[in-house]
Amino acid sequence: MLRSFLYEILENDRSRTFIVYQSFSFSFLMLSIIFVIYEELRGFPEDIHPLIKDFELLVSGIIAFEYTGRLLLAEKKIEYVLNPLSIVDLVAIIPFFQPFRLLRFLVIGARLLRIAYRYKHFARGITYIFRSISFEFYFIFAFFTMFFFASLIIMYSLESAAGNPNIRDLFDALYMVVITMTTVGYGDITPITWEGRVLSMLLGMGGLFLFSMTIATVSAGFFSYVQMLRMGMISFKDMRNHIVICGWNETAQVIVENLKGMGRDIVVISDHEVPSSDQFHYKRGDFGREDVLLDAGVDKAHMVIILAEKLPGFTEDSIDARTILTGMQVRDINREAILVLEVLLRENAKLIKRRRIADYIIIGGEVLGVIISKFAENKSYGEFLSHLVEKVSLETLPWEEESTVGDAERKLEHKGYRIVGVVRDGRTTFFPRTSYQLRKGDKLLLIREHPKEERT
Repeated sequence: MLRSFLYEILENDRSRTFIVYQSFSFSFLMLSIIFVIYEELRGFPEDIHPLIKDFELLVSGIIAFEYTGRLLLAEKKIEYVLNPLSIVDLVAIIPFFQPFRLLRFLVIGARLLRIAYRYKHFARGITYIFRSISFEFYFIFAFFTMFFFASLIIMYSLESAAGNPNIRDLFDALYMVVITMTTVGYGDITPITWEGRVLSMLLGMGGLFLFSMTIATVSAGFFSYVQMLRMGMISFKDMRNHIVICGWNETAQVIVENLKGMGRDIVVISDHEVPSSDQFHYKRGDFGREDVLLDAGVDKAHMVIILAEKLPGFTEDSIDARTILTGMQVRDINREAILVLEVLLRENAKLIKRRRIADYIIIGGEVLGVIISKFAENKSYGEFLSHLVEKVSLETLPWEEESTVGDAERKLEHKGYRIVGVVRDGRTTFFPRTSYQLRKGDKLLLIREHPKEERT
């Protein structure tokens, strides 16, 4: 339960909880950096020092919470602790108000680095938005620059020449132009010439027009980005050790539901309309195309599952041919990934086995048919299968000593494990006898019954 909660707010960037939490975390960290820089440059009044110190402690607490959460989620905790980025996190936890000036600068540097690598998703989103509106933005920026600097020089020339006592230098003119363009209009500096007043009116109207266009353009880019996320048009090339599911059907829904607890990102590729969910990423496209597979990060994936996705006008043979060709492409792109194929026809499964395209082959409907027939043979079979699915987990453990299966079981018994298989040289021996001799480098397939508090 705790691991699931931590994963949702710290790692699952498709989760709404993650987005909400990270937005507040980012804002607090940015505020702390702004306060720290101001404290170094000018210093806060004594009466608000306690408030700033309390805020610093809050930010340190947030960073410490995230560090501890990621440590609990890490599979290799020693590697996580020794990772340079984790060391930066530890430094960032230190509150800024320290007697040693060098330590203060280390804290500022660590927090700036933390923003650079912990909030990359914000940077990616902002970069994409500004790339998508770059043409419009550059056009507005060029026109704004011309209008702004022309107004500034003319206003300064007119008012300083007329002896305006409030415009003594270029900075006063800059202040007046900015305040007028943003329609704030404090009234502390006003033009005294008729030309300056006409220019002020033009500045007010021009500012309204330019700022409105800028806001509209950025808003369009933002909503376009959100829409593309929903439509699955974003690339996931930077993702690593994730699971890619090619195709969408009822099977895919069940797979996603059961894989969400693994702590790995899931990318679904499909041309079909896929319901939006925070449990997986969606890449729209034909998974038979290599560029779509690469956009889904198949080359760095831990596992690729290719389902027999049904398409209008396709026969079962055509669907299997598409699945097999996709499997061949995936295997060429990534030879290390675990590849699972679902086919509809038994003869096509034989072809895949002969060519050794996939690690696992599932024949659609056949497994279900076998299970139902077993129910008819023996009523207890169904109860046994339900128990395995709902209350038993399968795990793999490397074995590094010479012993028998019986000796190994006695050592693992207190943890609730039972040995159901031994993997040696790529081959698996299921249900080995207690006298079976284990070697160094073997892998044990273990089953463990879930504790009562973990059962649902």
